[in-house]
Amino acid sequence: MPLPAGYIVRHPTEADLPAAQAVLDAAESHDAGEARAHDDELATDWKDPESHPKTDWWVIVGPADSIVAVGWLRPETAGEITADFYVRPEHRGLALGDVLLDLIVARAAQLPSRRPDGAVRRLVAWSEDHDHVRRAALDGRGFQPVRQFYEMAMDLDEEPAPAQWSPGVTPRSFRPGLDEQYVWEADGEAFSEHYLYQLRPFEEWRLHHLETADADPTLWWLAWDGEELAGYVTAVCGEHGAVVGDLAVRKPWRGRGIGRALLLAAFQTLRERGQSVVRLMVDAQNVTNAVRVYEAAGMHVSRRFDVMEKPLG
Repeated sequence: MPLPAGYIVRHPTEADLPAAQAVLDAAESHDAGEARAHDDELATDWKDPESHPKTDWWVIVGPADSIVAVGWLRPETAGEITADFYVRPEHRGLALGDVLLDLIVARAAQLPSRRPDGAVRRLVAWSEDHDHVRRAALDGRGFQPVRQFYEMAMDLDEEPAPAQWSPGVTPRSFRPGLDEQYVWEADGEAFSEHYLYQLRPFEEWRLHHLETADADPTLWWLAWDGEELAGYVTAVCGEHGAVVGDLAVRKPWRGRGIGRALLLAAFQTLRERGQSVVRLMVDAQNVTNAVRVYEAAGMHVSRRFDVMEKPLG
């Protein structure tokens, strides 16, 4: 699909990252109906050795040499290649998203498979349930809905319920230099059954959890059973609200209320840090029924997203 007059598409440079991030934040704020910062941090993704911005990221430059749209492919995970694209609200209606999506689909088809079993790979993209333009673009290119994710939220204006810890379980804050390996290993075990999960090398995990601009491990809570890490929760504070990143309980400790206790402990810490709202993303078909845990802690569904897949052959 051709671009309108006055627009060009190219691969980004590192100098483009602040402007590209601003596109994500503007799109997120518009789509959420309130001021937001997007969860993706492009400056961190740029450093990921598995990312390839010079071939697999694109920006569209509009009038006044301003970046008005951005799209990218993420490295293959569990046989799936994930993609995303965003257009500034004031430049929508010009088919810029269609241009990015065509580039994404074409590039994904060129990438060699990492699947040793030779199974069909799929290209994955998300569409918010009320974004009919984006959904039509994905439908028209052969994407099909496969599952749903929710954004869940909770106001922190009132005191959260106190955390109730299972007998023998001791809550503790994260200890830099001591707990990284424990959390990384627990992450791999707890999420092994989850959709699109693939264990990252330790340094890659560290980049995305401890070396981002907003990383603050003093917000993390770890639940210990003797010398065993039973579960953990990570969170970050933000100008427009807090975000819970990961909540994980290892299999031998599930069903004992540890996930809810971790969540409530995190809520209390975030409230003490001045946050008025907390949000998280969850797979609605999560194998551990996480939605129920979050609802029991006082959260509610605030947005819904369809996960769309396209076979790549």
